[in-house]
Amino acid sequence: MKIVYIAGRWDPRMQNEYSGNDFGAYQSLLNEPDIALILAGPFNYSPGLIERSLAGPYRQITGKRLFKYPLTYPLQCARELQKLLEETKPDLIFSRYSAPLAELKLNAPLVYMCDSIVPFTQELAAEFSKPAYRLMERWEREVIEKAQRVITYSQANADLIVSAYGKPAEKVTVFPIPAVVPASLRADLLEEHKILNMPLRLLFVGKRAHLRGLDRAIDTVRQLNAEGIPAELRVVGMAGTDEEYVRFMGVFDKESPEGVAAYFANFKWAQLLLHPARFHAAGIVISEAAAFGVPALTNAVGGLATTVLDERTGLVLPAGSPAAAYCNAIKTLMLEPLRYQKLCINARLRFDAELDWEKAGEKLVGIVRGVCLSI
Repeated sequence: MKIVYIAGRWDPRMQNEYSGNDFGAYQSLLNEPDIALILAGPFNYSPGLIERSLAGPYRQITGKRLFKYPLTYPLQCARELQKLLEETKPDLIFSRYSAPLAELKLNAPLVYMCDSIVPFTQELAAEFSKPAYRLMERWEREVIEKAQRVITYSQANADLIVSAYGKPAEKVTVFPIPAVVPASLRADLLEEHKILNMPLRLLFVGKRAHLRGLDRAIDTVRQLNAEGIPAELRVVGMAGTDEEYVRFMGVFDKESPEGVAAYFANFKWAQLLLHPARFHAAGIVISEAAAFGVPALTNAVGGLATTVLDERTGLVLPAGSPAAAYCNAIKTLMLEPLRYQKLCINARLRFDAELDWEKAGEKLVGIVRGVCLSI
């Protein structure tokens, strides 16, 4: 089976790029002995002079980005890709990005994977201009219409693909966002039956402070200590100024074994993952935490209620919950150690069953094969 894997602006061979989502999908297909995988891209084109001259002032005035991609990006991608498709004549095309495909004439069935669609992100995470969103939505709609199968990471996004874009529900598959965690770094399941003893060890992982709710996480650890409950918070993925209960761990290089080990050492340390995001389409860090039996405390925004199963692999609070709600949730777990241990065990069991890219990769390959057989 010959598959053309169309990248976006990130290289799917690099685990550091784009949260590792591309890396997991690419490796799953690459490792199948009967699949000849052809990588197209990544595609990085610079915006034109007029776009560049407008983008800076627009961002200064509005705080938003004028465009996500150069206006000619789909056409430039199509010129390169059309020739490749004609030369290779693939059995299937796979991609996680709509912009490179928007102007492309396909000569094989398409499997399209996405964590969120434009209508899903625009309201809660609006970082682009209205014209940019309209343009991206048009590109995305065209690609989803072309796709034989759409894979997405949350039921909320799947429902929106059906209602907003009219894609038949049977053409949309949901599976929770998987993570790449080396088996050698995971502890034995029996070793992960943690106890919520003090000082509490809380973990926050993210690169976008406001959107991921870093302020809420810091307020949570401050309030716990103010109430006489010793707690520490590690912040992974960004730099910052340490304070009494908060330590910024910085960014880790996932392209080196040492960097990967150092990154996941934070998950081994943690008792709970705090993820009080204002928006997140899925939250791969939650799946990474599950590999270490670390339950997540989050809220019902975006697709997080698919990534975390409430009262099974963590707790899902109402959307927009303040720090006080996270404090109360933590205190109830301290009073119910068996409930906390059950969350730990279930988080790890779920990782082994479906959040590990090895397992998710089997499902992805099955979908790909099914699409090819149906044509």
